[in-house]
Amino acid sequence: MKKSIILSVLAVILVAGCVGEIPFIPIPSTFIGGNGLTIIEFSVEPSEVYGGSSARVIVEVENKGGALVEEEKGFVMLIGSALDLDGDEDMYWTSDTETSVYKHFGKDMKPADPVRETPSDTKRLSWSLKAPDIDAGQVKEDIFIGRVYYDYETTVSGTIWIYSQDEADAARAAGRAMRSSTFTSTAGPVGVEVKTSPDPVVVEGDGETFVLTIKLSSVGGGTLYKAGGVNYTDGSENEEITEDELNWVNVDIAASPSILTIPGECEGDQELVGGKDVTITCDVTVISEPATFQGVPLTVTASYGYFTERTVSVSVSGR
Repeated sequence: MKKSIILSVLAVILVAGCVGEIPFIPIPSTFIGGNGLTIIEFSVEPSEVYGGSSARVIVEVENKGGALVEEEKGFVMLIGSALDLDGDEDMYWTSDTETSVYKHFGKDMKPADPVRETPSDTKRLSWSLKAPDIDAGQVKEDIFIGRVYYDYETTVSGTIWIYSQDEADAARAAGRAMRSSTFTSTAGPVGVEVKTSPDPVVVEGDGETFVLTIKLSSVGGGTLYKAGGVNYTDGSENEEITEDELNWVNVDIAASPSILTIPGECEGDQELVGGKDVTITCDVTVISEPATFQGVPLTVTASYGYFTERTVSVSVSGR
């Protein structure tokens, strides 16, 4: 899922230096929350039916985030208060044509590409069902729930600026602005915010450290789970998510190993207990002091599974 669209929202504020302070250009970490695969339509046509009559449950999904969803990494599932495709026709919504409550996209779901001016991918799916054949005079309301399950990524990319102590002193003396770290994020149901402290990083000698902070937030209004926690394989789908798989995100950090040493506690599986935000901090080592100042590219990728749902009701009348 490396085909991500970087959505940049950068605010540049010039701040004059004060006595005893190093002037700098603060460009904060850009946080872009939002959605990944989103159900943009969920309906039953018609919404009022007679018992034994046919109806269609329709779902339309759009990739409103910034990452690709591979064809084999997602599906839509239909749940119903009285749904059993092969069940008793007097009690359940059944079907002569549908064999599964799962529907697959049949393609990779791409995000919008503003550079090429291509829209985000959408997919319209439907189930053809027959309403329960209830007795004349009876009226009941049934509920359908559409869920979209998928694996996704949120990626933050940017540059950390590292200054030698001599360069920082020279900037202070001259009232010269220094550069702070800049980060941009793709949109996704998990928000990722990255900061460094101090910012800019100033080191005196080799092997000094600065603090890297990563904040993870579930912002998509759905349920977060460990990537790979759902079996998306057509014909072998399994959406059961264990308690141990809920609210986990895997974090990977890419930076030049010849310049920075990233400790293990900032990477790997991270738990958002109860679905709440989690903040990770670690001390990053600058292997060698730059002669003046240096920009170091850094990428943080959060990988996870996610599902959201929508509900619709339908009225069934006996005849």
